[in-house]
Amino acid sequence: MKIHVHCLVVRTALALVAGASLGVAPLRAADDIENLFKMGRAAYYKGDLEQAHQLLSMVEAQNPRHQETRILLADVRMKLRATGTSLKKKYQGVMITRIEFADVTLQEALEGLRALSKSASNGQVVPNFIVTDSKVAGNKVSLNLTDVPLTTAIDYVARVAGARASYDQRAVMFTSAAGG
Repeated sequence: MKIHVHCLVVRTALALVAGASLGVAPLRAADDIENLFKMGRAAYYKGDLEQAHQLLSMVEAQNPRHQETRILLADVRMKLRATGTSLKKKYQGVMITRIEFADVTLQEALEGLRALSKSASNGQVVPNFIVTDSKVAGNKVSLNLTDVPLTTAIDYVARVAGARASYDQRAVMFTSAAGG
C-alpha cells in the first residue's frame, strides 16, 4: 500500500508539471487529491490509522479547507495520541514463524493466533480479538504459513473464514465479509 501511495504522489507531481503547460493541472490535481482522500478515508474505516494519517495529511497540505479531511484527521490524531501507536502497527511488529491450522473454527484459529503471538513476542503482545458476527465464528479455517507478521496472519485467517477484520483502538473486530 505504501508503494502505491508513493506512486500516486509521484504521479500527482508529474501530472502537475505536465499539465501546467497544457492548462489542465488544476483539474488533474483535484482528481488526485480526491483519490488520496478516498484512500485515506478507506484506511481510516479499516482501522489503519498510520496509513490514514499519511494520506489525509497529504490532502490537508494541498487543500487545508477540505472539511471532511480535517474532521477525519482530527479523529486520527486523537486516537494515535491516545494509544501512542495503533494496534495494527503493534501487531505488525510480531513475526510468527509457523502457523498450521487444519479445519479449525475461526474462534479456534484466533485462540491459536493469540497463543502464537504471545510466544513470538515473549509475552509482550497478546492480541485482543472480538467476533461480532456469530455466523462467522464457526466458519472453518485451514491455513499453513511461515514467517509472517501477525497482521498478515490475521488478514489471511479472516479471508479464509469469510470474515472481515478491522482494527479498533483495543481489539481486532471480525464481522462477516458482507459487512453484516
